[in-house]
Amino acid sequence: MLLEAVDGEAAGDLQTDPYWGLLWDAAPKTAEQILQNAWPQGLTAVELGCGVGLAGIAGLIAGLDVTMTDLVPTAVEMAVNNAAMNGFPSAKGKAIDWRNPPDHRFDFIVASDVLYDTNNHQPLLNTLNQMLNKDGVVWIGDAGRANAPKFIELARKADWDINIQDEHGRPLSKPTHVQFQLIVMRQTGHAG
Repeated sequence: MLLEAVDGEAAGDLQTDPYWGLLWDAAPKTAEQILQNAWPQGLTAVELGCGVGLAGIAGLIAGLDVTMTDLVPTAVEMAVNNAAMNGFPSAKGKAIDWRNPPDHRFDFIVASDVLYDTNNHQPLLNTLNQMLNKDGVVWIGDAGRANAPKFIELARKADWDINIQDEHGRPLSKPTHVQFQLIVMRQTGHAG
């Protein structure tokens, strides 16, 4: 079923690819960071580019009200099914396009391995602006890809407060290369 769905998606839409079905490098470390934090009750969260949904499942385990999203509907279906197999049968998911984000706001936005294509940087930033509550926070787990500094520069120019941390939560003075980094973003005036 999965391979048939991937074949159909790849043939029908050049914007999708079968790579959402893989567990990308930064996802386990992003999930670990989520699980190591104490979260307030009732926090709403969305995982962007969920793929198989590992960060979203970590959020559910941590007590967050998570919606898993991806451009590819089959990815969302798989993420929700993975959540159900991990004890969350009521997990929520929705296919969304960053070029036309929904008008729904969240307290916490998480994504992993989404900075590899610079063509997606501005749509991602627009989506973050559209979907983040004014006092919310964004976490982007990145495996130290070459395009991450370009996204960070774009976000800073758009007046986002950015902090970069290593896999242990220690601050980094600049983006890393080929090492995990957690990019923590807040809208200007809401740092804390």
